[in-house]
Amino acid sequence: MIADMYKRREKLAHSLIGALILILGGYLLWNWPETSQEWLEAAVLLVPVIFMGMIAGSSRHKYNKVKDLSIPEASGSLMESDHVVWKSDASSLPRLMAFEKNGAYFGMLKTDKLPWWGRPIVFFQKSILSFIPSTYSFYTQDGEKLFSFRRNGFKETKVAIFDAAGNHSGTYIQEEYKSLFQVKGEIKDEENRPVLSVKASGTSGDFSLSDEDGHRWAHFYSGRFPHEYTELFRDVDNDIVELSNELSFKNKRLLLAVISFLFMNRSING
Repeated sequence: MIADMYKRREKLAHSLIGALILILGGYLLWNWPETSQEWLEAAVLLVPVIFMGMIAGSSRHKYNKVKDLSIPEASGSLMESDHVVWKSDASSLPRLMAFEKNGAYFGMLKTDKLPWWGRPIVFFQKSILSFIPSTYSFYTQDGEKLFSFRRNGFKETKVAIFDAAGNHSGTYIQEEYKSLFQVKGEIKDEENRPVLSVKASGTSGDFSLSDEDGHRWAHFYSGRFPHEYTELFRDVDNDIVELSNELSFKNKRLLLAVISFLFMNRSING
């Protein structure tokens, strides 16, 4: 799946290069440069083409490096894991892939439901998802839904969390207007009882989530990643989250849904 991820990035970059060349060609036909100065100004339009070419080349290089590596099957469910590596996938709608640090594939968080009018906007500007009601679901490597969540709100984002059967499991409420430098929120259960306070850096995304008893539920530090696994995860930034294995199934699901939301939010606004 890691090799497939890099391959999709390469294909998307090539598609965008083709689209940019068509746009550039149309512009030149409509407004043909006549002087050296005008040609120089038109040449600036090649910058995004070159940039996408670099992305395509980099993705191809990473694909060639990992395509023949032996990657084990996931040793268990994401619900049982003590860590997860999140990677953004190349697609028209935002989605995140979840891996073990050894490259084994847990599954994928997908954009499941979106207003029809929002799809073309999101294709060009993913950050608009911060203002559009949308639903995301996590599917395991076998295609089974593990959990889902629906986000609503503007000044205050309300994330309703559901189990695999669609039953309401809890809610995460985040104060958006205060989240520029520090993200603050609270997880509540299905009966609206407080479960866990959430604080994260609004810039790096770092967080260390602990309950009132001092038990750490999850920890993330941007930029920190085990060096021995960089042969597989060849991007500069690889996000690995440490997870507690001492939580109830219900609380682990709430935690994973909220962490998924935080990283999806980080992805679409990054």
